[in-house]
Amino acid sequence: MLKIFNDHCKAYSVSALKNIIRFFEQLLYPLKCLNCGVYIDPDIVSPNTMESCFCSLCMELGFYPIKKPYCTKCGVKFQTSFNENHVCESCLKKPLMIDRVRAALEYKGIIKNAIPLFKYHSKLSVAKVFEDLLFETFLQHYQGSGLDLIIPIPLHKKKLRQRGFNQAFLLIRNFVKQYKLCFDKPPSWEIDTNSLARIKGTQPQTGFDIDQRKANLKNAFKVVNQKAINNKHILLIDDVFTTGATCNEAAKVLLKNGAKKVDALVLART
Repeated sequence: MLKIFNDHCKAYSVSALKNIIRFFEQLLYPLKCLNCGVYIDPDIVSPNTMESCFCSLCMELGFYPIKKPYCTKCGVKFQTSFNENHVCESCLKKPLMIDRVRAALEYKGIIKNAIPLFKYHSKLSVAKVFEDLLFETFLQHYQGSGLDLIIPIPLHKKKLRQRGFNQAFLLIRNFVKQYKLCFDKPPSWEIDTNSLARIKGTQPQTGFDIDQRKANLKNAFKVVNQKAINNKHILLIDDVFTTGATCNEAAKVLLKNGAKKVDALVLART
């Protein structure tokens, strides 16, 4: 009986301590909407969710996971009631070097605000949410596909110094850990941040048409470890896929240097 009482007291003490810690965390670091700054009640939201990063009013902008129908090549969402996936007109006319692209979300609604906040304003608290969304999409489309390497699109060294982080890498930094938790074994693929480099300081792509984007990215990437990518099935990672110029240029360089196949996984697709 005494042991049961002692165990109960210990459990109560641990619970009480956690509550005290949580209270001071909320006092020192209250949850605030990353978009509008309003306070969020932590007791009504789950941690590491969109609702823990954005208030209910901002979430009303909409949240749009990509579901079929979408293009089986470039992953663009078809705005139609037709319910079958198929190849879009653009991919039929001008196929990408990438074998296939898959995205977690459409680039609209709250995501259209959230990604720039993450990328340009260092709102890194949303990184874990994005990472979980992307990992779910990865498992849906690429688990068991024979991948060898996962390569986040690299930043030029000047931009990396200015920003302080590569947003593409942050999206996948815990993929190996998450995979082990899901399957109780290490993955057959590796994350490679060294074999592909961005050697040209390109201008921001916003506002450019497709030809300007291609010209801006020409000769932007270089393979620095050809042996590592030779005959490998590679998955590129990026935050947003619009025309595909960035991923396509990287895929072009990888394939030219011996990669067997290149796919892409992105957080959002326009």
